[in-house]
Amino acid sequence: MTLPNFVIAGAARCGTTSLYYYLKQHPEIGFPDKKEPKFFSVKAQEFPHNGPGDHTVDRVMVRDFAEYGKLFQNLGKTKLVGEASSDYLYHHETSVKEMYDVLGDIPIILCLRNPVDRAYSAYNNLVRDQREILSFEEALACEEKRLSENWDWMWAYKAGGLYAEQVETFQRVFSNVKVVLFEDLKKDADAIVKELFDFLGADSHVQVDTSARYSHSGKAKNKLVAFLSNRENILAFALRRLALRLAPRSFLEKVASQSLEQEGMPEAARLQLKTYFKEDIERLEKVLGQSLEVWK
Repeated sequence: MTLPNFVIAGAARCGTTSLYYYLKQHPEIGFPDKKEPKFFSVKAQEFPHNGPGDHTVDRVMVRDFAEYGKLFQNLGKTKLVGEASSDYLYHHETSVKEMYDVLGDIPIILCLRNPVDRAYSAYNNLVRDQREILSFEEALACEEKRLSENWDWMWAYKAGGLYAEQVETFQRVFSNVKVVLFEDLKKDADAIVKELFDFLGADSHVQVDTSARYSHSGKAKNKLVAFLSNRENILAFALRRLALRLAPRSFLEKVASQSLEQEGMPEAARLQLKTYFKEDIERLEKVLGQSLEVWK
């Protein structure tokens, strides 16, 4: 059975989708068509999740090992076989051991972003899908209650950005962990992708297209986009999944970039989050052995 020999393990809203599409262009690297199988985080979760639209996420998670193996059955001749699930980092307490036991000491790629910005991006991602109806400040205040009621981890706007312990767990178990900062990826994607080719042992002279940006979020500008974005509407969700199968993802992302808009983060919320994350960022600097002044 062909299984992944490297994994992009998170975090969500930090560039994992972009890396998935950039890396899979390399002739030596293969990914299954399905991003986010989340197989190694299943045991950490209780089903069903209870947040609005969470059932649409639950039903596409891969929970059976045989089904997981089938994702990679056509990649047996590929030198490097990857998998990308952005919740492995958050569910590190169980996913790390599960991954190591099944896949061994494989290279791990972690994408991190200023946790303040990541929180707002996660919020706008759920606004796009019409699952989030509260203001950002209200949603932050409700986070602990929501998680205690078993809402999916994507509602963890704050907790999802507490990276220090998450990264430390991966480093403790896996010997090759590469951390990519979203801010560096945004600034010079070509350089980051070349670094990752080197890290994985792929030919770093191969050129790939890094011009597209993926996974746009925000409020829909018109009723048609709002309808198609609604995860609670069965017809809309089916049409959305059909579009993802039939149309190139780069084209759909261009449409999304023109059809979605975000308001600026409320300054009071930004200040609140900067205080919330300050200690964890300082701890993460020690874990990574590098300055994160760009986040401060």
